[in-house]
Amino acid sequence: MNKRERKKAVRGFGGHLWTWGKYLLVVALFVYLFSGFYRVKPFETGILRFWGRVVNDHVGPGLHYTIPYPFTRRDKIRIQERKRISVGFEFSDQVVGRKSNPLQGEFISGDENILNLEMVLQYFIISPVEYLFMVDKPEVLIRSFAKKNLTRILSKMSVDDILRGEGKVLIQADVLQETQADLDRIMNQRTWVRITSVNLQNVSPPLEVADAFKDVVTARQDMDRLINEAEGYRYDTLPKTRGRAAEMFLQAETYKQERINQAKGDADRFLKMTEEYRKKGEITSARLYLETMELVMQRINKIFVQDAKDQPPLDLNVIDLEKRE
Repeated sequence: MNKRERKKAVRGFGGHLWTWGKYLLVVALFVYLFSGFYRVKPFETGILRFWGRVVNDHVGPGLHYTIPYPFTRRDKIRIQERKRISVGFEFSDQVVGRKSNPLQGEFISGDENILNLEMVLQYFIISPVEYLFMVDKPEVLIRSFAKKNLTRILSKMSVDDILRGEGKVLIQADVLQETQADLDRIMNQRTWVRITSVNLQNVSPPLEVADAFKDVVTARQDMDRLINEAEGYRYDTLPKTRGRAAEMFLQAETYKQERINQAKGDADRFLKMTEEYRKKGEITSARLYLETMELVMQRINKIFVQDAKDQPPLDLNVIDLEKRE
């Protein structure tokens, strides 16, 4: 191959290389532009940033297109998903069945007793922008606030109050309220995450005094049982006693009304008889005498005497008004 042929071959290879390079460049440009498509899944919210500045903080579910990287950045977050944070233990330890570090779950009560507590806090995201870009490691921040509030609340309570059922409810409510207030305060009273629940999963004494605490818990349960039985007896007896008292009161009122009515009737009858006596005294006296004797004779033994032929008749005329006068 002479020199002219070699130059021609080189020019032909260079032309083919340039042609393939153009094809590769077009393909690369197509792939780059195609990478601008992205999909936001249901229950997700997309955040679009252009040169680091947020230009859209609420990209809805579906297929979208934007200028590819590095001009824009796309972030996706599930704002409706409930997230969990542990205090006093690690979720990873529970998954693998490993014992948690007992020191991270130790708290001191107001009467200087040591307790091991495990707490789970659930929350969901309200503002994705503030959650992703305004706070560094938001989960660590939420856990620190919850642990701080839990420590402060326990320091004001006795161990007996903490172990009681109502004590746990109060602790959970106070931790939720105060932790939410702390999180709102760092965002100038704007709610960027919403705490939905705080649950104390385990409240137990250290192993060294576990037996003594069990005895205390058993005694407290017995006390609560006796109190509940006494309250049950009270609620069972009081209505019955009140019912009997109401019945006796009603009977007394009825008897009272009967006596009043009877006294009024007797008074009215006496007044009417007085009026009749003033008009016809002799007849009224005779009638009263007969009515009285009728009542008296019903209560005594009576003797009937038959007249004899050889004896004078017995005078039974006991109603002789003239003689009685």
